[in-house]
Amino acid sequence: MKRWIDELRSGDKIANLYRSELDQGRVLLDVIRWMSDQDELVYLTDDWENPVFRHAIIDAAIDEGRLRVFPSYDTLSIARGFDSETFLHFILNAISRSRDSGYNHMIMMCEINWASSTDSWPQLVEFISLLDLVKLPGCPTIIMQYSTNVYSDKQIDTIHRVNQLVLEAGTLTRNFWIVSKPSPDGILANAIKSPADRINRLINDHSPG
Repeated sequence: MKRWIDELRSGDKIANLYRSELDQGRVLLDVIRWMSDQDELVYLTDDWENPVFRHAIIDAAIDEGRLRVFPSYDTLSIARGFDSETFLHFILNAISRSRDSGYNHMIMMCEINWASSTDSWPQLVEFISLLDLVKLPGCPTIIMQYSTNVYSDKQIDTIHRVNQLVLEAGTLTRNFWIVSKPSPDGILANAIKSPADRINRLINDHSPG
């Protein structure tokens, strides 16, 4: 039987819509089974105390140092809610630490249900829309998790529309877009004050040398 991880590729950026805690935990287990011994998984969640995460495979990944867990809200939020630059700084620092620790590839999973609020939602949509348009160092695999019990039907529809890859009910769907993407160099040369410009500047600031 074909599983969604059979279609997962390193460097994919995925929106995972899950319906239950069991579904949420199952995706984490699938990713741990998929990753190699030379991969590191960084997981941000505010649900870590849920029994679904008490599993021998998860415990082993932590003991081996291949899985690190952080609280989502405390790590990523600022006074006004979700902030794309705070999240990007965390991603870039995690990539750097993973590389320095000898890992070949980093996978980041992030449960971000707290960002469904009115204040955070527009900033989150902007950020996930840009993730597919920027090249992160090391091409990390990124999986953003959203509970369908927390996000509204309208928000879920938006998540479907702004993500090229959506994992739902064990099925990974690829939406192929035709996009016109200016190069980061062109954006910087013209000093366009846009979210993409800010993100590419931050990436350049974290580049070696």
